Amino acid sequence: MDKKLEEGAPHRVAGAPRSILNCKVSWLKLVFLDVIPTFVLVLIGLVAFGLVMESHIVSCMRVPKSTILNEEEVCAPAVLNASTIEYHTVHRYYSALKEMDPPTAPTFRGKHTELCKEDKRAKMKYGYCLPISSRKDTPFCTAGDRTDLLSVRSPDSVCYASVLHMLLVEVYEELEATGNSPLIVFGSLLGAVRNGSMIPFTEDTDIGFVGRLKAKEQLQDALWRKGYHMFFMNIWRVCVAPTHPLAPKLYDPSLPLTRNFAVPYVDLYQMKRLNNGNWDIEELQASNGRLMPYDKVEPFSQVTINGMPFDTVRDPHFFLREAYGPNYMTPRPRRTPAPVRPKATDSVMNATKTTK
Repeated sequence: MDKKLEEGAPHRVAGAPRSILNCKVSWLKLVFLDVIPTFVLVLIGLVAFGLVMESHIVSCMRVPKSTILNEEEVCAPAVLNASTIEYHTVHRYYSALKEMDPPTAPTFRGKHTELCKEDKRAKMKYGYCLPISSRKDTPFCTAGDRTDLLSVRSPDSVCYASVLHMLLVEVYEELEATGNSPLIVFGSLLGAVRNGSMIPFTEDTDIGFVGRLKAKEQLQDALWRKGYHMFFMNIWRVCVAPTHPLAPKLYDPSLPLTRNFAVPYVDLYQMKRLNNGNWDIEELQASNGRLMPYDKVEPFSQVTINGMPFDTVRDPHFFLREAYGPNYMTPRPRRTPAPVRPKATDSVMNATKTTK
């Protein structure tokens, strides 16, 4: 009996480990074949969800200056919403501008992505001006008005005179608001005297300011907050910036970056009263050089452009005779302008004032 027990004991003990081993193998198969694949799938799902959420968060972030759509190739400027801009006067143009749908920023590609680099605008000068392919033909552009720009459907229907009228009014208003005394001179005065409007084939708007330019940085900032680029190149100048509320309507993507003078712009001319009473007017080429008799300049008078009054010199006809000659009331035949004008020099800029 004892011997049987001793012989049987090893038989029963040997069977137990095989059973346990079989259970362990089955459990490991369960883990590797069922649990781990499920865990991996869950982990992959969590990673994918995280990537989706991260992409969504990035897409919702505001880029304050410009939106980069494709690095180094495509960008969009931070176009201003007119409804948030405070203008100095109440006019139907401003009311209509504010009531327009929020603008959709134009898309800049290739070299035009330079227009998204606001911090480089002072160095770029004309190059930062919004490329605008404006028309100068008559009768289509006769009596061009800024209100025309509200209904522009393509760059081909934009008139230089309409853009220049917009620039004239808003730069004039900002000069007044910053304590300066603006006067309409040269080609803008010529258009006012001839027919009370902008000359359709002129390239620029001409505004004088009395004495030194006051609050220059404040003026520059105020114009920037309305969508204008003020820069210095021989004299102070202003053009439409890529951030202007009407930039989506005015922008012509087929043009290169703006070359010197190849866009509607404003020239600002200093007018100083000398100790002898005469006035020194920047860029004037008259019988007495830049000098104008005091009694022909002051007290200031007014002219009307598109129904709006503007200050000017006391004797506009004398000023225009001195600037353009005795036949100033008769428009001269115009040649088709070259696509690129010469580098700005005093002689070049003076010459542009004698071909209105």
